[in-house]
Amino acid sequence: MPSPKKRKSTDNPSHYWCSVPGCASDGRKKANLDIYPWMQGIQFHPYPGPKRQPKLRRQWLQQVFRDENYSPKRYHSVCSLHFVDGCPTENNPVPTLFPRNNFKNPKNVRKSTSIAKRQSAESSTSTDSVSVSQNSHSTERIAMEDITILYEGNGAIHIPLPVAHECVVDTDQSSKSNENCLEVPCPETMDLINAHGNNNSDHIYCKRSIESRCSEDFVESAVQTDLTMDDIHHMETMTKETDHILREQFVNRITRSDSAVRKYLGIPSITMLFGIFAILDKVCTKLKYWSGKNSTSNMNYETSEARKPGPKRKLTKFHEFLLTLLRLRLSVPAFLIGDLFGVSETRVSQVVCTWINYMSQVFKPHLKWPSLQSIKKHMPRSFKQTFPRTRIIIDCTEIFIQKPRTPTAQSQTYSNYKGHNTFKSLVGITPTGAFSFVSELWGGNVSDRYITANSGFLDLITAGDEVMADRGFIIRDYLLERRAKLVIPPFTHKCKWGKGKRLNSGEIQRTRQIAKLRIHVERAIQRLKSYKLLSGILPINLKPIANQILVVAAFLCNLSKPLVKN
Repeated sequence: MPSPKKRKSTDNPSHYWCSVPGCASDGRKKANLDIYPWMQGIQFHPYPGPKRQPKLRRQWLQQVFRDENYSPKRYHSVCSLHFVDGCPTENNPVPTLFPRNNFKNPKNVRKSTSIAKRQSAESSTSTDSVSVSQNSHSTERIAMEDITILYEGNGAIHIPLPVAHECVVDTDQSSKSNENCLEVPCPETMDLINAHGNNNSDHIYCKRSIESRCSEDFVESAVQTDLTMDDIHHMETMTKETDHILREQFVNRITRSDSAVRKYLGIPSITMLFGIFAILDKVCTKLKYWSGKNSTSNMNYETSEARKPGPKRKLTKFHEFLLTLLRLRLSVPAFLIGDLFGVSETRVSQVVCTWINYMSQVFKPHLKWPSLQSIKKHMPRSFKQTFPRTRIIIDCTEIFIQKPRTPTAQSQTYSNYKGHNTFKSLVGITPTGAFSFVSELWGGNVSDRYITANSGFLDLITAGDEVMADRGFIIRDYLLERRAKLVIPPFTHKCKWGKGKRLNSGEIQRTRQIAKLRIHVERAIQRLKSYKLLSGILPINLKPIANQILVVAAFLCNLSKPLVKN
C-alpha cells in the first residue's frame, strides 16, 4: 500500500495539543513564546481518519503507546517533534521519535549482540584514544530531550553546558581518575552563558543547534555489564543477609531490658516474656497459618511425620511471637512491621491472625472466675472495711472501629454515648484488679443490661455474692433471682422540704465509698487500653479476631502487678 502524501497541519493550532505521553507541546503555549521559546516552529498533525486511513491510524496509535481503549478526540494530535522529517511524509509517515527512545529513529539504531557491543567498546578504548562525535540534531529534538528539566514557572533553566568533544569511557579503567575523559568547551558555551545571564526569560539554547551530543558508541559501551548468574545469586544472598542482620538488631533492641519489653511488647519483664513463649512453643510445632477459608482443611503432613512442604520460613517462632505482640501493643502498621522483620505485608497479616487465635486458645482458660475462698484470701483491706463480700466489679468498655459499609452494620455498632461506631464488651475484675471475666464483643448500640443478661455472666453468680457496678447497670432483678446483691451508688430522691432531688448525708457517704472502690475497674480498663490496637480505631478487617485480641490483651494485663495492694 503506498504511503500517503504529506499531511497538512491544522490552520489554527491554538486548540491542539500533543497526545504523546511525556510531551508538553500545547498550542496555547505558542501565544507566550517568551515563556515557552521551544514552542517556536512546532506544528500539530491530527491523527489519520478511521475510515480513510485505518491502517495508518493503527500504526500511529501503536507508536504513541497510549491505552488500548484510547480514542483520539478532535483536538488530539502529534506534534512535529516526533517525526523524522518534522511532519508525516511518504518516506516517514509514522511518528518514531519519543522520549522513551531518546528521540532516536529506531531504524538507525545498530542491532548487535551483547558480545559484539562489548568487543566494540573494548576495541574503541584499547589504544587510550579519544573518539570525537559531532552529530547534529534539530533544535526541536534537543528541546524535547531537555523538556523534563525545564521549569515553566519562572523561566529558569538548569541544563548541562554543551561541550565540543566527548569521549568514550574505558570500561576496564573506570576506577581511574577522569584524566582520560576530556571536556573541551565549544564557542557556543560562552555565548549561552552570556545570553542566559543577560536575559533569563530568553533561552538561547532553544534557538541554536547544540552540535555536541553523546555518540551512539558511547551510549552502547556505557550500558554494558559483565553481570552473571553468580553475581545475581550473590546479590540475592547479600539482600537476605542484610534483612537477617536488620531483623536481629531490631529484636535485640526490643528485648534488651525489662523497660524495653514493657514499652514495645506490653509484658512486665524479659523473664516473663521467655516464660510465656516457652509455654506456647511446646504445642506450636505444626502451627497452621491462616491463609483464607481453605486453610482450615487438614493436610497430609499434619497426620504424618512428614516435613511441612514449601520454602523454609524467614521468621522463627520467637520472631513471630514478638511480631504479634508488637502489633498488639503499639498498633504498628503491617507494612512497617514487614520492613522491620524483612517479610511481606501479607505475611505479617497471616502471622498476626494465626498467633492471636492461638494465644487466645491458650490464655482464655487462665481468665478464671476465682473461688470465694480465693477472693477472701486476697481481699484488700479497703474492701474488708466496707464491702467484704464483693465478688466482682463490672463495667462495659467500648472499642472504636472503622465504619462498616452496610447501613445495618452501621446502626448496630453506632454508640450514642461515644458518638462513633464501636464494639462493646462487659468486663469484670476481682477486688485486687485482675480480669476474671471478659465477654464477647457486641455492637455499640446494645445496652449494658442486655449484655449482662446474654453474655453468660449471670451463670457465674452464686448466692451471697455482691456485684459492684455503676448506676447504669439496672440488673438488680437478675441478681435477686440468684440471691445475690447489687452494689451501686444510691439514686437521688425527691426532697421533702424543698424542690429538686438530692441525697442525704448517709447516701453521700455510701456514694463516696463505692466510688473509691469502683474506680479500680476504670483503672483496669485503662490498662487494657494501653494496647494501642484497642485504644485506636480497630480496622474492620480485624473484626473476625476482635474477640481474641481482647482476650489476649486481658491476659497480658493480669501479668502486671495488682492494681489494689493489700
